[in-house]
Amino acid sequence: MKRSHLPFNALKAFEAAARLRSLGRAAEELSVTHGAVSHQIKSLENLLGRALLDRRCRPIKPTSAGEQLLVAVGESFDRLSRVTDAIARDELEGELRVSCVPGLASNWLVPSLGAFLASHANIRIHVETEYWREPVMIDRVDLAVAYGSAEHPGSRVVLLGQSEFYPVASPRLIDDRWGLPTPEKIAQSTLLHECTNETWMRWFASVGLTDASAGRGVTFDGAHLSLEAARAGYGIAMADTITVKRDLEERKLIRVSPVAVPAAYPYYLIISPQMMTHPAVQALEAWLIANYKTFD
Repeated sequence: MKRSHLPFNALKAFEAAARLRSLGRAAEELSVTHGAVSHQIKSLENLLGRALLDRRCRPIKPTSAGEQLLVAVGESFDRLSRVTDAIARDELEGELRVSCVPGLASNWLVPSLGAFLASHANIRIHVETEYWREPVMIDRVDLAVAYGSAEHPGSRVVLLGQSEFYPVASPRLIDDRWGLPTPEKIAQSTLLHECTNETWMRWFASVGLTDASAGRGVTFDGAHLSLEAARAGYGIAMADTITVKRDLEERKLIRVSPVAVPAAYPYYLIISPQMMTHPAVQALEAWLIANYKTFD
């Protein structure tokens, strides 16, 4: 059925009667007569060629076709109600799908997102993770926090920043009596890798240990796992401040060397072409940029 042909009054009458299980109570809610509600529902049933209410039951109840329609109409009316309330209160409303690389999602986005939601109660967010080695599926989400390439034709791409990586470990693993370990001692430790040993190789090169075995240790498929292993005292991991700031403040992790190396790639925000002007997306984009800058 075309949108222009949808019988809104009849749908409204049906939704009230099916939800309240009463034609009389529906009439009271809509401030119309019992007969008007009954007429609207019958016209809708004739239009669809299906019975929508089982009137033999007391109270009445929707048929299987009526249940299907009730769910769709109820959700639509609820959404309209939230949007109009939000507009009246000058608030934003929307349902957004956001993707993020796993390490940044678990260690920054998710812990920080509560502050944004507290200020935007009518925005609902679905978060999913996406590995940086795989193409960012911006056609599947509204906004992505990505690490890697900025080549996303048609989308808006915003540079968040480029981190520096340095070694971190659990305080339990580091003997305070002897101070922080030397690069040579780090090279002999269990190294925790995120996806590859590339960052460790660059770090060892920066401290002059070009022959260090950066391949030893354990390799995980994301920083969310390598950092969790570091917290558990398994070994030494590479991290950037945005993912471990809270850990450093709470001394779940400590920085074991002042030497840092730039990340291989920056972090970007990628906004899908269809959502560039959506007020809720613009609000989330601005919040993410401001929140990230607190780590610079």
